[in-house]
Amino acid sequence: MNLSRLFAPDDGRDALRTLAGLLLGLGFVMAWARKSGGLGEGWGDWGLLITLLIITAFLYGVGLVGRLNTPVPRGWQSVYLVFGIILIPVLLLQFIQAVNGDTSAGLNLFWIFLVGAAAALFASLVADVRYGLLLTTIFLIISFSSLFDKILSNGLIAHYGIYRGLLVVYGLLFLVLAVAVYRWDPLARLRPGGLETPEPERWVRAQDAVTGAALSAVLAGGLTFSAFFAQTSSLFAPPVASPSLLWDLVLLVASLLAVLWGASVGVRGTTYVGAIGLFVFLVDVGSEVGIKDIPDSTIVGWPLILALIGAGLFLASMAPNVSSPNLVARIRGIAGGTGTASAAPPPPPPPPPPAAGTGGFGGTGGTTT
Repeated sequence: MNLSRLFAPDDGRDALRTLAGLLLGLGFVMAWARKSGGLGEGWGDWGLLITLLIITAFLYGVGLVGRLNTPVPRGWQSVYLVFGIILIPVLLLQFIQAVNGDTSAGLNLFWIFLVGAAAALFASLVADVRYGLLLTTIFLIISFSSLFDKILSNGLIAHYGIYRGLLVVYGLLFLVLAVAVYRWDPLARLRPGGLETPEPERWVRAQDAVTGAALSAVLAGGLTFSAFFAQTSSLFAPPVASPSLLWDLVLLVASLLAVLWGASVGVRGTTYVGAIGLFVFLVDVGSEVGIKDIPDSTIVGWPLILALIGAGLFLASMAPNVSSPNLVARIRGIAGGTGTASAAPPPPPPPPPPAAGTGGFGGTGGTTT
C-alpha cells in the first residue's frame, strides 16, 4: 500500500481529516468520561483504559505516519498529534488506576508527564508539529514539580523560595533547548528523503520553547499572586508565597522581555505570556498584595520608578547614535551557526579584461595598413 498516495497533500482531504480527528477524539473521550462511573453504570478500569488507548494511539500514530509520508507538514497532522499528546497523561493516569496505583503520588505524576514530554518532543522534532515544544516545556514543568514535591519535606508549598529558583532554572534550560532545536535537526533522517527542516520552520518551532521559558519565569515571579486569595473571603485559600522585591523584579523583567521578544519577532505565545505577567505584576505590586501593613497611597516607589525609567528609555530611543539594524536577522544568523545571515551578498567579480591580440579597442592585435 502506497501511504504517500493516501496522505498526499490536498486541501479538501486535509479538511476532512481534521474534522474526523477532532470528532473521533471528542467522541471517545466523552465515552470515557461518561463511563468512568460519574453518570450511571460505568465500565471497568481496563475497559476505560482500552478506550483511551485506542483513540490516543490512533491520533498520535496516524498523525506521525502522515507526516512521515508527506514532504511538508500539514495542519491536520498537528491537530492529530497535539490531541494525542494531550491524551497521553490521561491515558497513563488511567493505567495507574487500572493497576490499583495511586494517581496522586508525586513519583507517578513525575514519570507520566515525563513520558508525555518525551512524546511531545519526538513529535516536534520528527513531525515538525506546531506547539509540540510548548507542550514539552509545560509537561516538564509539571513533571519535575511533582518530583520535587515528593523530595522536599512537606512539599513544594513549604519551600516556595526553592520552587521559584527551580522555575528560573527550568526557564534557562528551555532557552538552551530553543537554541538547540533551531541549530540542529538530529532526527531529519527519519523524514522522507532525509530532508532537514527548513530554517524558517526551525525558527518557528524554537519559539515554542522560548514561550515555555517565559511561562516558567513568569510563574516563578507570579507565585506571590497566591496571597491575593488569602486576603479574600473565598474558600480557596492556599498557602501563600511571601512578597519579595527580588521576585517582583523577576516577574517584571521576565514579562517585559517576553513582550519585547514576541513583538520583535512576531510571536504571539511569548507576547501573551508577558502580557499576563505584567497584569499579575500590576495587581501584585499595585495592591501591595501579601503586605500586612499597607502604606498610604502614594506615587513614590514603583509608580514613580517605572514612569521615570520608561521616560528615560523613550528619550534614549530618540538619540541618533542608538540603533541596531537587522537585530533579529543577526540573532538568527548567530543561532544558526553561520554568523552571516544579515550580511549583504558580495558584489559580483568584475569581468576579465580582453585578452591581448583580440582586436579590442586600443589593443595591439589588429592589422595595420
